[in-house]
Amino acid sequence: MEMTRVTPPQLPSPSSTRRRLASTCLAIALAACSAEKPRSGARGVGTAGDAEAGSSASSAAGSGGGATSSSSNSSSGEGGSAGGPLIVGQKPMAGAGGAAGSASTPRDESCVTTKQEAERLPVDMYIMLDRSGSMLATTGAGPTKWDATRNALESFISDPRSEDLGVGLQYFPIGKTGVPVSCQADTDCGASNGPCVNRVCRPPRIGASIPVTFCLSDADCPLRSPGCAPAGTCASDDSLVCFSLGANGCGTGDACAPLKGECYGYASCDAAVYAQPEVQIGTLPGAASGLVDSLRKATPLGLTPTYAALSGALEQARQRAQAEPTHRVIAVLATDGLPGGCEMDTPLNVQTLARQGLAGTPSVTTYVIGVFGPDEAEASQNLNAWAAAGGTGTAFIVDPTKDVGAQFLEALEKIRSGAIACEYKIPPSPTGSTLDLNMVNVALVETSRTRDFRYVTEAGRCDLAELGWYYDVNPSSGKPTKIVACPKACDTLKSTQNGRVEVRLGCVTMGPD
Repeated sequence: MEMTRVTPPQLPSPSSTRRRLASTCLAIALAACSAEKPRSGARGVGTAGDAEAGSSASSAAGSGGGATSSSSNSSSGEGGSAGGPLIVGQKPMAGAGGAAGSASTPRDESCVTTKQEAERLPVDMYIMLDRSGSMLATTGAGPTKWDATRNALESFISDPRSEDLGVGLQYFPIGKTGVPVSCQADTDCGASNGPCVNRVCRPPRIGASIPVTFCLSDADCPLRSPGCAPAGTCASDDSLVCFSLGANGCGTGDACAPLKGECYGYASCDAAVYAQPEVQIGTLPGAASGLVDSLRKATPLGLTPTYAALSGALEQARQRAQAEPTHRVIAVLATDGLPGGCEMDTPLNVQTLARQGLAGTPSVTTYVIGVFGPDEAEASQNLNAWAAAGGTGTAFIVDPTKDVGAQFLEALEKIRSGAIACEYKIPPSPTGSTLDLNMVNVALVETSRTRDFRYVTEAGRCDLAELGWYYDVNPSSGKPTKIVACPKACDTLKSTQNGRVEVRLGCVTMGPD
């Protein structure tokens, strides 16, 4: 009898495709299908809370010489847009011959009328969690990838440090209406959602213990495999995959029952489906019970329709940001497989989506967590490209040969701390009048020094200043709602152990040196 032993004993459906009808590593297999990891972010500014300030100016000031004059246009409301473009200038340093102050040398503060500790924005995250079949593969620490990541999420949600964080949740793939979760024949899937993926690449020799690769044809199998064939499991030991279907297919009367597979067209490719949360974004700890209950009920199966999933996540985050303009809303994509299952599922298309999310109005950043082995360099490169396009630098890569739960939890904690560090509310005018956007500055106050930030007008000009900031909306085109630190400035804030961010009113807004 031709049989091969595999672990774990469950036989989930395929979950990650590298070709259009790719061979798929399943949970039944020892091999974990690719997963990717984003890089970790760091915590906010020391013990002082982060905050946001804001109203903004739109033209950069010249440097050197004397002070650049500012037009005191009145704003239309708190943090509102002035009637015309604002002129950003620099007040001369006292006794410095008119030279503008630098980030490391604070300028004369005699013009400052108000200093307010910046109040950081509330943060909402929409988590798009991969529940594809490969999540049932075992990890180096013992549990499956699914159990490890689910337990990590539960710990994160219950952590007191996550209090006041907004969290929403959806999974991918989501099945199409009317398509069964498993199949044994193409006809089970219907005319347009087949074939049934329940054939397996034969092992190179009888009795070999190997990862099981589901296939549709010989072309999907490794070169050392004899080819793709119908397969089953032995009635007395479902860790044995057999190829002689029938009553005595496993020998001594032990039946070889046909293997349950999965309809290739099971996964929905409609982004709108993934934009609807399984659990609506809610504030912790109140939202914790609904999130935990959902995680405990969810089960892995299916392919990895990453393009539709991320598209939906960005849309939900965008809707949330529009409804809550004083919140920072981020998308978190957690996956263990390369894109597969839908026409748009290519790494480059996913990267383009992340870039569009960042460039949109309101802007949505994308954090990426991937569960991929050290030998899967291509997968890690793709995930890093997605994170960079989404404005978060690099992905957090979780190694499935080690403790996935601990690594996944660490990634979530770094995302949480990084997300709250660098956006701040716009303060009201202390006099109750309209805030003058020409008279707003930002500074990092530490024990031994104060460093001034420089207003750069927009994200694309952040390279003009070591410590730059801008408004989420340029006042010349709309009403800003928050102050945003540029990436380098954000890194500085996250690495500062003892300090606070101040919004200072009364002096002409400082542009780049």
